[in-house]
Amino acid sequence: MLADQYDAFLFDLDGVLIVGDYPVDGAVDALARLRERGTPIRFVTNNSRSTRQALCEHLRDLDIEANVEEMYTAASATAAHLADMRSESVYVLGGDGFAAEMARQGVKRTDATHGIDGAGVVTADAVAVGLDRTVTYDKLAAATRLISDHGAAFVAANNDNAYPTAEGIAPGTGALVAALRTATGREPTIIGKPHPELFEQALSGLEGDVAMVGDSLESDIRGAQRAGIPGIHVTAHARTENEGPTPDATIDTPYGLFNAET
Repeated sequence: MLADQYDAFLFDLDGVLIVGDYPVDGAVDALARLRERGTPIRFVTNNSRSTRQALCEHLRDLDIEANVEEMYTAASATAAHLADMRSESVYVLGGDGFAAEMARQGVKRTDATHGIDGAGVVTADAVAVGLDRTVTYDKLAAATRLISDHGAAFVAANNDNAYPTAEGIAPGTGALVAALRTATGREPTIIGKPHPELFEQALSGLEGDVAMVGDSLESDIRGAQRAGIPGIHVTAHARTENEGPTPDATIDTPYGLFNAET
């Protein structure tokens, strides 16, 4: 069984361990069994809405043990990237969790009421894009002008076009990225999966054979294989993808890691 073949596992969250406010079938038992074995677990998510602490609390509410030091998110990784850039001010498209991760890294956020120059124009040396459920045309217009007219760096937490919810598929951060890419003609620096920065952080300190368990061929499986580790595809809540890499293994739910055959 797959659980015997690897020394550690990286797990995506949405669609793999949880869907909205519910755990995926087999997720609670699978992770508890891995912990009983002493298998290192890390959570690697393109979530840009929540703080790491909030995500851990949500998992614990669903009977999934989770610790902040095990949680690697696109939000926290983007904040760390901007801190490394020494960005003096950042215009943020995203929610409170994204902003909180910025503040934790000492990144100064500007908005429509801060960082306005003498001509009444919002100024910032970077635009950071996460999932913003309150996005407006004016927010997109301000971000467009900063990137196109003022040379601000264009940084995105991820490029996921959609994500699963209990009600069905919803537009993701990639939908906002696409709008800004179209408006500005600029390509963003993308931090989250399948790009390497988030994987590099999550793999740091792990030894032996590590596998990624995810529901997205493009995000999880491609990202894992680019990072030099196998990708295990979980299909129970996976959305239909027209193309993507061939996974190294396929299971229905996380408990498939303990099936004799996969």
